[in-house]
Amino acid sequence: MVWVLLASIGLFYFGNQNYGLFAADTDWQQQAPAEFNLSALNINSNSGFQVVHVQQPQCSCNNKAKQHIALFDRDYQVPVTAQYQRSLIDVAAAGLYLPASPAVLIFDNGRLIYAGPYATGPLCSVTDSLIAPILLKQVTLPGLWLNGEAKACRCVVNTKQIAQSS
Repeated sequence: MVWVLLASIGLFYFGNQNYGLFAADTDWQQQAPAEFNLSALNINSNSGFQVVHVQQPQCSCNNKAKQHIALFDRDYQVPVTAQYQRSLIDVAAAGLYLPASPAVLIFDNGRLIYAGPYATGPLCSVTDSLIAPILLKQVTLPGLWLNGEAKACRCVVNTKQIAQSS
């Protein structure tokens, strides 16, 4: 019985060690540039939605993000040609410092409208998607949403490491 209890505690701890607020530092929203567009990431702007997937190596949450990325072309009608991968260092060098990853940047007609996690919840399940209503045009954002309030599976960014690399 003790073994089951210890195993359960261990699984809970290790399964949730990367679960928390996407931006525990609330200054993230104030530090974002007023205008951030695709050209800052060396991407040509097109009409419609374009997305940038941002991950950091060795983040255990990347596998959960892959489940979301697989839906972009088929379910969200965002073709592969309108999806890009950028590193945290690339995004920071362009002027947007993300507090955690994996993250998705959604651009509408070249203008950033969403930056944050793919989903909420400890499993970051596709059923808890934050971005599906945006990409399916079920929700229209009034402006830029820097989503730091969501609790999600995320790996916090080491800002010192990013600053040294950029």
